Amino acid sequence: MKNRGIVFLMVSFLCAASAVTEAADISSSSRISEVTVYSSGAFVTRTAAVEVKPGDARILIPDIIANFDSESLRVKGRGTAEVKILGAQVKTDFLEDTPVEKVRELEGRIRALEDQNRVLENEKRVLNDEKAYLDSVRLFAGQKIPEDLVTKMPSAQDLEATLSFLGSKLRENFNRGMTIDLEIRENGRKIDALRRELETISGNRQKVRYTAVVDIEVAKAGKLDVEVSYKVWDASWTPVYDARAKFDDSETEFIIYATVRQNTGESWDDVGMTLSTAQVTSGGSMPEAASWFIRPYQPPQPVMKAQALRSQTLASASKAALMMEDAVNDMKMPEAGQAPMGSENLYARAESKGISVVYKLTRQATVKPDGSDHKIPVSAQDLAARFEYSAYPRMIPAAYLKSRVVNSGDLQLPGGRVSIFFEGDFVGSSYVGNTAPGEEFDLYLGADDSVKVKRDLLEKKSDDVLIGNIPSSSKKIIYKYKLSAENYKARASKLSLFETIPVSQDERIKVKVAQVSQEPRDKDWKDRKGVWRWELQLEPKAKKEIFYTVIVEFPRDMRVEGLE
Repeated sequence: MKNRGIVFLMVSFLCAASAVTEAADISSSSRISEVTVYSSGAFVTRTAAVEVKPGDARILIPDIIANFDSESLRVKGRGTAEVKILGAQVKTDFLEDTPVEKVRELEGRIRALEDQNRVLENEKRVLNDEKAYLDSVRLFAGQKIPEDLVTKMPSAQDLEATLSFLGSKLRENFNRGMTIDLEIRENGRKIDALRRELETISGNRQKVRYTAVVDIEVAKAGKLDVEVSYKVWDASWTPVYDARAKFDDSETEFIIYATVRQNTGESWDDVGMTLSTAQVTSGGSMPEAASWFIRPYQPPQPVMKAQALRSQTLASASKAALMMEDAVNDMKMPEAGQAPMGSENLYARAESKGISVVYKLTRQATVKPDGSDHKIPVSAQDLAARFEYSAYPRMIPAAYLKSRVVNSGDLQLPGGRVSIFFEGDFVGSSYVGNTAPGEEFDLYLGADDSVKVKRDLLEKKSDDVLIGNIPSSSKKIIYKYKLSAENYKARASKLSLFETIPVSQDERIKVKVAQVSQEPRDKDWKDRKGVWRWELQLEPKAKKEIFYTVIVEFPRDMRVEGLE
């Protein structure tokens, strides 16, 4: 009995000691609170709130269903508790079934929308029957009224009441039918999105669920907010812009949007979002340094015949092995210009071309995991703009408006598609390249009928004879042109007027320009031979004309291409 009591005490002591030293598991639900989206991939932050007591503890954050990079896991903690984070790992659970509760919720929402569409379609059939009835009444009234006119004249009140009744009912029928069609279309769009989300959740890759396990040492009890961040792949964003030109204010409203899409399996609901053009990576260590060998150039050796190969000595084989080792060392050398990455820059590096841009959204954002585009506004600003016209009436008698926009002093614009609006009308799409703060860029707004341009051939004559009707050895053609531009706007406008002058590519063809009423601002504009550019300031309701003469002389028996 005495020995049995000693054994019992020892076992109790060991159990108590084990209870003291073993870390306590604290399981907590979490929500996605922050997301940084890159051009390829995203960094997701989950937040869990727990209460901890002194000692070792293990915080479990379960139900992570996104397929993420476990090596990218990082953890932060803040709160009233004093803790030391000892490490983190990922626990993988293989599920036999898909997340039933979420699947049932999505299937229920899909059924509800489908039931609503069936109700709407039934109502649409009733409306079709009603319209058929109203059409029959209208047909009957159209036949009955002429019959009544033979025997009696219907009163104006009766005619007005009949026509008003039919018109009102037909309008109500049509309007309700249009509303039903729009509701069915919108419900169909929602059903498609829900089915994509359902397919994502119930797919094969969602048979795995992850739990983030964080080991901590608690010095002081209190509340602790744990932030677990990890990289996911199936996410991206691209910039798109709206440019709304304000001619009278000399401004262009420039609105930046982000088209965000993700198919991670997890919904981003009311999250703080940051957009970055940096190239995200998951490595936390620099590339391994390797030796850099240089040697005299050795031309490639011809392929040896089998007999020569058999006669190689062992020394030659050893030399070849050493050369192969050098080649392997060369292959390990990083590419020229590749910068080593320090351990502090854990997940991102700047792209080698352009400047990395980061946008921190001021509003919460929601992006469903259905792979569809979600257009999210980023910022809007009024940029200073100079509006100028350009015209080349020889090809098209139209003046094209261009907005010369100055980017703001603190905003870097990554390249993207631009939808352009002028005076509230959509005029087309363009593209803006990477634009630095304070840099100028052009937005073309299409042709404007308020500025008229025209090119007229006033005279064309040929001179190829001498006195006495003796044919000359050369032929001379004289062209007289008029370029005109007229401003119908209420404010002055600047116009770049382009014209092309014939350029000879044969020394026997002589070209001379004479009687130019106004010298151009540029000849051979941007090194383009024969391209002249006038820079005109057109006052309101004003018109300007430019006259010039072109004389082309060439051998009489030569056929010249390109003349008008």
